[in-house]
Amino acid sequence: MNDQRLEIYLNDHLALMVGEMQLAERSRGSNRGTPLGAFLWRLTRELEGQRSIVGDVLTRIGASESSLKQGVAWFAEKLGRLKLNDSLLSYSPLSRVLELEALAAAAQERIALWDTLDAIAGSDHRLDGITFSWFRDQSQEHLRELHTRRRYAAVLAFLEQPAASH
Repeated sequence: MNDQRLEIYLNDHLALMVGEMQLAERSRGSNRGTPLGAFLWRLTRELEGQRSIVGDVLTRIGASESSLKQGVAWFAEKLGRLKLNDSLLSYSPLSRVLELEALAAAAQERIALWDTLDAIAGSDHRLDGITFSWFRDQSQEHLRELHTRRRYAAVLAFLEQPAASH
């Protein structure tokens, strides 16, 4: 096993998870009291669990988490808030669509992470006892739900008529 490459790979995915968790939390705050908000709460909790497993794998291979990469991901998510939507000062239906698209892209990356770890796990006893396919399946379910919610959000965002100006 090339531990150096695996450490880089895991830290890259860990940083992506940090950004994904930040985005899910922010989106949840803008969708409180809705079914989407409830889903985002569950997603965030499950992401915390997945993040913990990646940290465990790093420990098992004798590596550590990169606080630099995680900090960059945290900052990038904050910077991503500055994008222009159709509403400068408030949450917009377009914001919801873009957030769900970004979360879906991150879920796709997590599927690849868990699939990769599942593929190599049999070659390294240090990874014994972790059912990576379970996390892959969980991430695939996240992706399916994100796609469904994004489609619904897009219909609302693009078919909704703007309020008449006086």
